[in-house]
Amino acid sequence: MPNLYFLRLGSDSLEEAIPFRSRQGAVRRYSIVARELASYGQEIEASIHVAPTRSVVDEYPDWVLQLGPRGGVQVHQA
Repeated sequence: MPNLYFLRLGSDSLEEAIPFRSRQGAVRRYSIVARELASYGQEIEASIHVAPTRSVVDEYPDWVLQLGPRGGVQVHQA
């Protein structure tokens, strides 16, 4: 079974994490949300957790995402 990439936005719980088939899909979704919030002067961080199913998602992320100072998404390996 291939791994899924679970996107956890802000203070969402792991149960609320959104599954994606690729890391790029998760980063794109974060980019859309983060840029919209930035237009209102708000910031949001996110994390990506890799697991084959939701039931085995680890609390510790594989990557942490944030919007950079020029509007690009920064992806940091955790």
